Amino acid sequence: MSENEVVRELLWKAAATVPVPESRGSEAVFVRASRLRRRRRAAVTGVVAAVVAGGVALGSGVLPGGNGQSVAASPTAGEFGGGAAGFAKLLPPGVGKVREVSLLRLIKGVPNAPLPKDVGPYDGDYAIARKDGVGYVTVRVMPAKAVQAKQADGDPCKVGNVTPPVLKCSNEKVPGGVLSIWLAPAQKLTRPSYYGAELQARLLRKDGSLLFVRDWTGFLGKGSQGPLLKTFPLSRAQLRELALKPQLLP
Repeated sequence: MSENEVVRELLWKAAATVPVPESRGSEAVFVRASRLRRRRRAAVTGVVAAVVAGGVALGSGVLPGGNGQSVAASPTAGEFGGGAAGFAKLLPPGVGKVREVSLLRLIKGVPNAPLPKDVGPYDGDYAIARKDGVGYVTVRVMPAKAVQAKQADGDPCKVGNVTPPVLKCSNEKVPGGVLSIWLAPAQKLTRPSYYGAELQARLLRKDGSLLFVRDWTGFLGKGSQGPLLKTFPLSRAQLRELALKPQLLP
C-alpha cells in the first residue's frame, strides 16, 4: 500500500506526532495550487514571488458577517459553550445529533493516540448522526506561520488535474479574506475502504491564517460509525454560513 493510499485526517494534522488520515482535498490541493502559482510568477519575473494572501480589508471591530456588527455585540465561543453542545448551537436546526469524535483515532484504530493542539475554540471533528447514517463536520484553524510553511495558501480552484478532482469550486471575496468552497466526490480507497463525497470550505484570512471546514458524508471500513449520509451534513449554503461565523476563530 503506497503512502498516498493512507488517507490522513486533515492537512494541519500532518504536523502531529501521530500520522493521521488526510482529507483527500486538503493539503494536496493547497500545495499544488501554491506551487502552480509560484511557477507562473517565476516564468514572468524570474523570481518566486512572496506569498500574498488574497482578501479585502476588514475594518476595525467589524465581523466577517458583513453586517457592521462590533465584536462586543456578537456572541463569542464562550457564550455558546465548548465541545459538541456549543458547536451544535452554531449549526442550523434539524441537522442531526452532534457528537465530538476523533477521526484520527477512529480511522487509525488507536483509541489513545495523542491529538494535535487546537488553535480555534471549536477545532475538532464532529459526528452528525441521522436516521440514514453518520457524517462528519471538521473545523480547523491554521496560523499564518503554518500556512506559509505548508504552502497552503494556493487557489484550490486552479489546481488542474488532481485525484480526486476539485469540482464546482468557487472563490468569494468576503470581509476579511477569500472564501473557497468545492466538492470532492466519493472514492474507493484502501483505508478507509470507501470515502463518501465531501464539501470543503477554506477561508484564507487577511492575516494569512486559514479556517478550514470539512462537510463529509462519512466513510466505510475500519472505524466506521454507520452508513454514509445520503446528503451532506450541511448544504453548500449552510457550510458557507458556518465558515463565516466568527465564533470559530481564536
